Amino acid sequence: MTEPIAPPAGPLSDEHETPATEWEATPVEESSTDPLTEEIVEVIRLAPDAGLVNSLGTNHTLESAIADLVDNSIDAGARHVSVRLLTRDDRLTEVEVLDDGRGMDAAQIDSAMTIGHQRDYQPGDLGHFGMGLKAASFGHSDTLTVWSSKAGADPVGRRIRRADFSKDFACEVLTAAGARARADLRRTILGSEHGTSVIWNGIRNAYRGSSASEARAWLSARSDALRAHLGATFHRLLADGRLELDVLVDQLDAALEAPGIPVLPIDPFGYVSSGHPGYPKTIIAEADGREVRMTCHIWPAKSDVTGFRFGNKTGERFQGFYIYRHDRLLQIGGWSDAAHEAPTRQLARVLIDDDGALGTLLTMNPEKSGMKFEPSFQDAIAAAVSVDGTTFIEFLQDAETTYAEANKRNTGRKPAIRPDKGLPPAVRKRVGSELPLIDGDSIDLKWKTMPHGEFLDVDYAARTLWLNSRYRALFAPQGGSLNDAPMVKTLLYLLTHHIFEGKHLGSRDKDEIALWKSLLGAAVVAEERMRGDGVNGASR
Repeated sequence: MTEPIAPPAGPLSDEHETPATEWEATPVEESSTDPLTEEIVEVIRLAPDAGLVNSLGTNHTLESAIADLVDNSIDAGARHVSVRLLTRDDRLTEVEVLDDGRGMDAAQIDSAMTIGHQRDYQPGDLGHFGMGLKAASFGHSDTLTVWSSKAGADPVGRRIRRADFSKDFACEVLTAAGARARADLRRTILGSEHGTSVIWNGIRNAYRGSSASEARAWLSARSDALRAHLGATFHRLLADGRLELDVLVDQLDAALEAPGIPVLPIDPFGYVSSGHPGYPKTIIAEADGREVRMTCHIWPAKSDVTGFRFGNKTGERFQGFYIYRHDRLLQIGGWSDAAHEAPTRQLARVLIDDDGALGTLLTMNPEKSGMKFEPSFQDAIAAAVSVDGTTFIEFLQDAETTYAEANKRNTGRKPAIRPDKGLPPAVRKRVGSELPLIDGDSIDLKWKTMPHGEFLDVDYAARTLWLNSRYRALFAPQGGSLNDAPMVKTLLYLLTHHIFEGKHLGSRDKDEIALWKSLLGAAVVAEERMRGDGVNGASR
């Protein structure tokens, strides 16, 4: 017979110790309705093994883990959350998430540090599994420290070391003086008397190499990805002022009171006008006696704005379903096996905002970063139809048609030389999407000093279009940079690019260049006079 097992060691608080009697064997009551009871000798309670701690958070990205901590802050009534990525020698050393929520007392912080503890969730809460704090933290760090202040209670602090917690669930109770000091720092940053600070040390998933430039590049990419993820995940709360969120990246010893950069909302449906007539359109899927409304959107073709793309990632990666729970975005794109991803479907996005479908037709993963579609819902999507008879497959076809029609416009255009130095990357990218480009050749658009009254010069041999730097302040009043004056440079590229595409300059080409130099020279002099001689006087 299996011996009854002892309870795990919990947080170091007498009022939260598990009574030993809960872990004793329970006699079996006879039941005449269940024939399987004849095989039962007794019932025992099996406590979780502390070793499960080592597997917590393995599927969390840094972005999803921090978003999980922000969920806890929002559930605690926070209006302002500050995320701080603190470094030493350009390596990520510490992560802090500070909020101005209600805070916790000793009993509440003990519960928060307990594996699997599920508090009494209120309608609208973002928490769900009772594992978020621990899973998010141990997925990326070796040490989790929580400091908290609640109105009418003494400030408190607790610390869990992953190595110890995975043996016996040990939790350290921290000094009241340390808790008060952290409360003072949080008050300085957020201006609140109460709230919570979650701190990670011993960061495991970060750049650890010897290259300083690689370390800075890694940190820059991670902070950009974090801002994009938080901006999309909480875009509804950010947009209507329910939440203020900022991210600070700074050295550990220099960031005590520094403000972070605000996170801006990124609306994945924030286009100005639809890419296809008749959309957005609601298609209804019926499954297990429930109707789920799927609002189908088609973005305008050739979109390259925030909302279509997220951070530095192109919009093609974000086609698919967008699923909300209590205004929090749980799934950012992906077709969840209801369709396949394809470049021609990159304009298609589907919004689902139905809390009742969650837990039945849609199953949320512990990281809250994706959904599993139950088979009955997959079947319902295949049979879904709108009031005008449009099916889900027809919606996908409409999105593909929109994409294909936009790209057809390029097929009749003559290949053009590639613009290189002098135009911003976004403009160069758009040129490539609108024009077929000649392989292996490019032109630069640069400034140099030329005589007064001249604005343009064509250096065919050097593949360079020169602009007169005497007039640079007219078109780049904030100061010059390599990619300044993009409007003027783009217009000049469109005017002159064909000159560089021939094998040599013919007589007609030379006549065109002379015409441009004459007219643009007169125009820039007139421009200078209309704006006032003082604009460019210093450059003469």
